[in-house]
Amino acid sequence: MTNSNPKLFVVHWSLIILLLLCLFAQAMTHARTASITFDEGPHLAIGYATLRAGDLRLQPVHIHPPLANLLAAAPLLLQDDLPDPRAISGWEIASLSAITDTVVWQYPHPRRLALASRFPIILMTLLLGTIIYRWANDLFGPRAGLLALLLYAFDPNIIAHGSLVTTDMALALWGTAALFLVARYLRLARRRYWIGAGVMLGLGLASKVSAISLAPVVGLLCLLWPRSLPWQRRLSATAGCLALAALVLWAAYGFEMRPLPGIPFPLPAATHVEIYRSLQEHYQLGHPSFLMGQNSDHGWWYYFPVAFALKTPWPTLILMLVASGQVGKCASGQVGKCASGQVGKWASLQVGKWRALLLFPLLYAASTFFSSVNIGYRHLLPLLPFLFIFVSCITHHALRLTLRITFYALLLCLPILALRIAPHYLAYFNVPDGYRYLVDSNLDWGQNLWQLRDWMDEHKVERVYYAHYSPARPQVYAVQADFLPPDPRAVDFAPFDPAPGVYAIGATVLQGAYTPDVNTYAWFRAREPAARLGHALFVYRVPARPAPAWAAVCAAPTPVLAPEQVRAGFGNADMRVILLDCGQSWIYPAGDEFGGYVLPPDVEPPPGATLEAAARHPDASPFYNLYRVESGVLLPGQAVDVVTLDGPLAFLGYQVEAVGARPGQVIELWTFWEVKKAPDRPLSLMAHLIGPDGSAITVGDGLGVPVDQWRLGDVIVQRHLLQVPEDAPAGEYQLQTGAYWLDTMERWQVCDREGVVYNHLVLEMVEVTR
Repeated sequence: MTNSNPKLFVVHWSLIILLLLCLFAQAMTHARTASITFDEGPHLAIGYATLRAGDLRLQPVHIHPPLANLLAAAPLLLQDDLPDPRAISGWEIASLSAITDTVVWQYPHPRRLALASRFPIILMTLLLGTIIYRWANDLFGPRAGLLALLLYAFDPNIIAHGSLVTTDMALALWGTAALFLVARYLRLARRRYWIGAGVMLGLGLASKVSAISLAPVVGLLCLLWPRSLPWQRRLSATAGCLALAALVLWAAYGFEMRPLPGIPFPLPAATHVEIYRSLQEHYQLGHPSFLMGQNSDHGWWYYFPVAFALKTPWPTLILMLVASGQVGKCASGQVGKCASGQVGKWASLQVGKWRALLLFPLLYAASTFFSSVNIGYRHLLPLLPFLFIFVSCITHHALRLTLRITFYALLLCLPILALRIAPHYLAYFNVPDGYRYLVDSNLDWGQNLWQLRDWMDEHKVERVYYAHYSPARPQVYAVQADFLPPDPRAVDFAPFDPAPGVYAIGATVLQGAYTPDVNTYAWFRAREPAARLGHALFVYRVPARPAPAWAAVCAAPTPVLAPEQVRAGFGNADMRVILLDCGQSWIYPAGDEFGGYVLPPDVEPPPGATLEAAARHPDASPFYNLYRVESGVLLPGQAVDVVTLDGPLAFLGYQVEAVGARPGQVIELWTFWEVKKAPDRPLSLMAHLIGPDGSAITVGDGLGVPVDQWRLGDVIVQRHLLQVPEDAPAGEYQLQTGAYWLDTMERWQVCDREGVVYNHLVLEMVEVTR
């Protein structure tokens, strides 16, 4: 912008400074309130150890190049209370976990450590903001520069990751800077721009391995354009740019030259090659991830499109669609005025300007469909600067009044959204309950320990059970905690029946990522938390209650869990586990002890049971349901006169769903039996529908609880299904039950109170009508 209008010039630059100050204030707020996250620990430890010892041994373990970590860790050299990494047990074997635990997780002043190391990243974030403004200004004018900077300054994802010690913002900075300089080279054909692009590309390669995707884009753009230069000059510029990038990368490794296993000759930057090898192994092994109820180690092709739609602020998404529509209309010549003061010509937008802006983000976005490591929206951060600049082209178009009003309303929504989620920017979603869709660095990265401490102080809670995948030590945040899985320091934990107490569970492990089993915390998923700290750490209060003494497990028609899995789930190695066919039987063990049922999701629970947890498979399909039940809660709907059977069961009564039926209908009968002694022979429980002529027209015999599962006093409830034949004549039919030995088919004798002996029990009459 020229200074031909001094007032406008001052206002314009005041807005630029104001937007950068807003970004800085938000980033510093997040840096102060977020505890050290899962990835920040290793980044900090390896950066500090490399600077302090001048040794690259930890880099291949970390699978990240050193530059971003070195920049973030540089202020830590001023901390005189940090240990020498070479004196830490584990240094000789390059144990990154041991170094991180000693340097970062055990450090008694975590806020000091976090602020010191996050400040360089915040400065990089501010620098990237100036580049975004400059590039948008170059392409579409000063208003576009302000729009792009506003979109950037109030994007919660930028604020969150732009104030944490990771490599993502470094790649976004160096990648955007490299392509900005390439864009200027394509327009002005001056050597200093391809030299600068080479340096920026080298810094990107030295910060994150995925920056390798920038190299072919930069090389291709410099090789094919500008066409005004002879091909020899374009070729030399391309070679020079890429060679300079390689030199910068080599310098980041101290110009090391050494051989690698399997390669007999020394390689420059050999550590970088080791890092690349380690990264390939990581991609092959996979990484725990979660998406909309599903768990996987190898991801989904649609993960990043879903993440982009859920976490990119919705005003930005709308503006992106508007910008795409406007550019599309200009490209097809359908708009009368595409640019301010110009007749709608695509040439007025100078197609050549778009090459450097769009080629890399389009290729990078396409590559995400093939990524098997789906751990977060943050891997899309290198695309956002290009998105903001692209959206800023809206200011280059003549908009109708209604569109202008909508445009400014959307812009106003951005700071409102940022203010509403502050200071928990990492947890921003366009939809409520984001934890149901994405976790990990999208939401829950271990950043809420300060909030947990404040909540415990407010509610006078002295100790909690803490479940998280971060190896952080809560005690340095004044949080007294007992660890739960997946932490290797975990205390005993019964996922089916948690001990009483207060539980703080991260959304990531709640959804089954990193845990021993995706259903480790299914019991908690079925409950509403008492508090949601930072939208990511869920607090539950579990009251004291009697522990279940038994569990009935559906072994047929669909096997659910093995007895040892059930005992482990309840944390009781001596628990009685009863295997039954839940399609036809229930059991209520003797006494008044509580128990549980583990059933397939398509099986109705027994009366009196309450749902405790709904387990799922990794693909989100239902697995089993866990119910809690109290013995003795179920009584038969119809009692009978006292009868005596000459077998090990006593008949308690029955329940029938209907007293009338039509041909083809099914009569559902439940019979209730109490175990008086253990049988020594196989048996079955009978149910017959007797026609008017005295013959059995339908048989529903069966026994769903094997006799080897019985104990004295158990109540067995047997389900009988009796279908009325289609050709059954109208009339009164008799429901009969009883029992018989399977080896001889001999019926048990039944004696009523008058001493009359039968081989069956008559329950009631059923009227069949046609």
